[in-house]
Amino acid sequence: MVKDSENNAITPFQVADLPVELIRSVFSGLLFMIYTLSNRFTSYNHREILEFAAFSCSKTALALTFVSSTFRRWTLPILYSTVVLRTASDVKSFLHALTSSYTPNSPLMHPTPLSQNVKHLAIFALGPLQFIEKIIMCCSNVQSLACGFSLTSYASIRLKLTTAIIVEVPSQTQIRERHLLGLSCRDSIPFSLLSQDTTHLHVQISSLQVLLSLLQMHKQLPILSHLALRIPSTLLATRHSASLFFKSLQEYNGNLRTILVLIIDRSEAFFDEWDVARSMLDAKVVIERASGSAISQWENQSVIGKGSLWASADAEVERRMRSDGARRERSLIMT
Repeated sequence: MVKDSENNAITPFQVADLPVELIRSVFSGLLFMIYTLSNRFTSYNHREILEFAAFSCSKTALALTFVSSTFRRWTLPILYSTVVLRTASDVKSFLHALTSSYTPNSPLMHPTPLSQNVKHLAIFALGPLQFIEKIIMCCSNVQSLACGFSLTSYASIRLKLTTAIIVEVPSQTQIRERHLLGLSCRDSIPFSLLSQDTTHLHVQISSLQVLLSLLQMHKQLPILSHLALRIPSTLLATRHSASLFFKSLQEYNGNLRTILVLIIDRSEAFFDEWDVARSMLDAKVVIERASGSAISQWENQSVIGKGSLWASADAEVERRMRSDGARRERSLIMT
């Protein structure tokens, strides 16, 4: 914290606000002091200190990469774990960073390719699509991929996303999230682009045609367990038709455990109506108000780390299942 003597105000202070030369001096001196004071401290302890600072602030993580080659090796995986590309310039710069890291004798050279450190990737830029394909293909370890570019245009020029073919449903699956937001599926959802190992799918729906096309997704997504639909209340025309749609969706997709429906408008009448008719829906269907935009919600979960989009819905489904089980048990006792 820094106190402004003129206004008598205290403003937040971050390590990244310091010049790089001073950051290098401060951290080098800190580690030397720790080393000389106690031989119990190892390089592992040093690394913990650096990683704590890097995790706390991305600007600090970036500044630490200029301190030394060791600091750079420790902080780059943290810096690249979550990547958000908003403009065409971001896409080009990030692709350049990825390709430069493979160049021998490059100052960006790292024992592990930078692309393998990316776990959360959001591409909200509309292009260039060929560059986007190269980035997605490089970042094969991505667990959560958010697409804001047109997938219809992407597929029309025969570009691909990373894919995996499921021959047999595995006993344990690694979470693979795909978030189709903004313009990505405004016209349609090209399911053939989605990898068969997708376990969590979040789709921003803008038309009834796109909503109904979800009935075909089981052909491409055999192990999908979580689905989130961000839609206006007008697409759920009546309680009866919506109930039939969700029932069909579950019949086609036997592995679905949670269906989260995020209503983007603020229709109080809609929620009052659905509160009365909640019994018409399966226990796995949870309807909530959407909190903020789809993009900001993804960033809150992946960048800030506020947990899974489906966390509260999973808890609600589990509560309903327990309640239904207890009710059935009581009915059996009474009979």
